[in-house]
Amino acid sequence: MKINRKTRLQLKLQSGLFVLLFVTFIGLLGWFSTQYKFSFDLTANQRNSLSEPTLRLLGSLQKPLKISAFISPVNDQKEILDTLFQRYQDQQALIEYSSINPDLVPERLREFNIQQDGEVVIEYEGRSENIRQLTESNVTNTIAGLLRQGERWVVFLAGHGERNPYGDANHDLQIFAARASQKGLHIETVKLTETPQLPDNTDILVIADASADLLPGEIKLITDYVKHGGNLLWLTEPTTGSNLDTLSELLEIEFLPGVIVDPSTQLLGLDRVDFALAADYPRHPVTTAIDSITLYPKARAIEFLGEHSEWLAEPVIRTHDRTWNETGKMSGKIMQGDDAAEQAGPLTIGLALSRSLQADDGKLLTQRIVVTGDSDFLSNQFVGNGSNLNLGLNMLNWLSHDDNLIAISPRQARDTQLNLSPNHQLFIAITFLILLPLLLLASGITIWLIRRKR
Repeated sequence: MKINRKTRLQLKLQSGLFVLLFVTFIGLLGWFSTQYKFSFDLTANQRNSLSEPTLRLLGSLQKPLKISAFISPVNDQKEILDTLFQRYQDQQALIEYSSINPDLVPERLREFNIQQDGEVVIEYEGRSENIRQLTESNVTNTIAGLLRQGERWVVFLAGHGERNPYGDANHDLQIFAARASQKGLHIETVKLTETPQLPDNTDILVIADASADLLPGEIKLITDYVKHGGNLLWLTEPTTGSNLDTLSELLEIEFLPGVIVDPSTQLLGLDRVDFALAADYPRHPVTTAIDSITLYPKARAIEFLGEHSEWLAEPVIRTHDRTWNETGKMSGKIMQGDDAAEQAGPLTIGLALSRSLQADDGKLLTQRIVVTGDSDFLSNQFVGNGSNLNLGLNMLNWLSHDDNLIAISPRQARDTQLNLSPNHQLFIAITFLILLPLLLLASGITIWLIRRKR
């Protein structure tokens, strides 16, 4: 091509136009990067992004929520905190996050009782909570507690051998009660022999395996509480000896005799057939986001008798069809159907009851009750199995009418450890310490010999 003055001018214009378009394109990319965010989380279990329960909770936020991190600029954790709370802001525009140098605001340190560098304060509708252990789980649970409309009082019945919400014995409920407290529920106990009435602010009454008989006056207080619309969590056992038949009749339920036998537990390495498993759950708010097994040691089955009842009864825990309620001895060869009282599965271990009724003040209310044929699944010994804890917390959230807070339990990292067998370790050692060095040495010698021959 012949280059002349006109051609040079065209080439210069083309080059200038290209540079202009390229700079404009880069500028637009930069502008879009400030307006829109897009990222991939390639970690196992997506631990570098917010979990689904957290996203569901943030979606229910209706009013501004303020997060203040009192952390000095030289603190190594500052970048981690900024990244964590930026994820919350990205998902919910109502969240306001600020990082504050504690050395510059001594009056605010006194106002919020800040005790350490890196402490975070979350404020919502005039209420606030401090967090010192900063994880997504703690932050989400704190927000969940602040989102509760008013205080929720969970009152545990005591004085009849019940599971203690403050006790650290294997059969007690300390871990479960502590997690419920973290989520904004107030845990109390009541002995009706000392305080002959239930507290007026009781949102949920919990009867956790009352093994001794109640006095007639105590039974009347409990049945009156239920008749007037009180919410109840009733945890029972096959060996429960309390005289609460009146309560069973009021709820129109019956407990089947014997202990549920589940042969499938042996597939999981459990040498106990009297442990029942649940893996598939009926559709109900209590079972929302429960996607792993739950374990029930020595459980009994429940049947609902109210065919034309005002109660709406819905099973929340069901066994599979290979189970049955064994009424004989739990030793030797255990056979299904050798007693007329035995029934084949699926059997109901957890039953949710609800009804609408008019309160004393004339207002319509919805009463909710959950009855389980096992209480061990929430005990200190077994609450960590599968989704036992999440299921128990879901029950409390449903009973307190906080359905939007159900199953707030962010995921945990699963790929933080690399476990290698001795054979794998030996293979890696031989490969990187012997074979690769020898291969590099041989390559070097080969190249040297080839060059020498030239």
